[in-house]
Amino acid sequence: MPATTSIRRQRGFTLIELLVVIAIIAVLIALLLPAVQQAREAARRTQCRHNLKQIGLALHNYHDQFSVFPPGNALSIVGTLSPPHNVNLGQANRAAGYGWATFILPQIDQGNLFNQLDVNNRELTRLMNQAALRPLAQTPIPAFSCPSDIAPLLNSKRGFDQAFFGDTDVATSNYVGVHGRDFATGAEVFGFGVTQVDPNGIFFPASKVRIRDILDGTSNTLMVGERSWEDAAAIWVGVRNYLGTGDIGLRQNQGLTNIKFNLPNGTSSQRGFSSFHEGGTHFLLADGRVQFLSDSIHFDNSLAVAGQFLTARGTYQRLGFRSDGNVIGEY
Repeated sequence: MPATTSIRRQRGFTLIELLVVIAIIAVLIALLLPAVQQAREAARRTQCRHNLKQIGLALHNYHDQFSVFPPGNALSIVGTLSPPHNVNLGQANRAAGYGWATFILPQIDQGNLFNQLDVNNRELTRLMNQAALRPLAQTPIPAFSCPSDIAPLLNSKRGFDQAFFGDTDVATSNYVGVHGRDFATGAEVFGFGVTQVDPNGIFFPASKVRIRDILDGTSNTLMVGERSWEDAAAIWVGVRNYLGTGDIGLRQNQGLTNIKFNLPNGTSSQRGFSSFHEGGTHFLLADGRVQFLSDSIHFDNSLAVAGQFLTARGTYQRLGFRSDGNVIGEY
């Protein structure tokens, strides 16, 4: 009798088993994805803090070298329509002035760019009036960009939008100097550089704030904060129209703390501070420390006395003033 040969057939997955496996994998991915996203955002927040820390070190190195913090923005001789430039701008508010971020370029390893801008010899109005030089103001600076933000490299919302300047968009920044009080209130529209009305922040037109001027203490005074693309972000090179009150004035690189920040859908105002970070915004304090302020921080305008901007307000507003004499509690 011939030997009987048995044939074994391998059993594969049934359709139901395959669907179960796919479902399990999908659940695992769904559970893992938020964790990955949270880890990425945590890394981005860390980088944002590092950026502000780097800016703080640069500002203090600048202060060590010149015994003063850089001005919020320089005032332009061209803007006054005075010699030796003899440029007829048609409108004085076309005047442009380099900002505080431009002055610290050598302190953040951007000395070559600072030299090409020729900040000490060529005014920003002159630079932006020359097509061959405008690309310098379009240079993206990694230290001025929050990795959590969605802003483009060039800021179309804060451009030098006049034919005189070639309708140019310049490089975006997410970090804004703390100006203090309102940009414009009646006769104070021109700021400290013209009227000598001090907004009590650290950065304003032609400001010359020293550490000794921060009477409330450097650990109780905000110096630089974030602003998101939803609120038009900022630009690092400086400001145009610092003699006016339009959207392309001081808010191009300075911000106010008398406006609540981080409200949804970009409603916190293009003059204030905001971020894409969940629950708050990073700020650099004058002592070089970086702190994340919750969007639930005490904010109160009801205590303010009309015409007296240094009267008691909420904690957030008080942090924006360098010498208002009010006590800062826990925050």
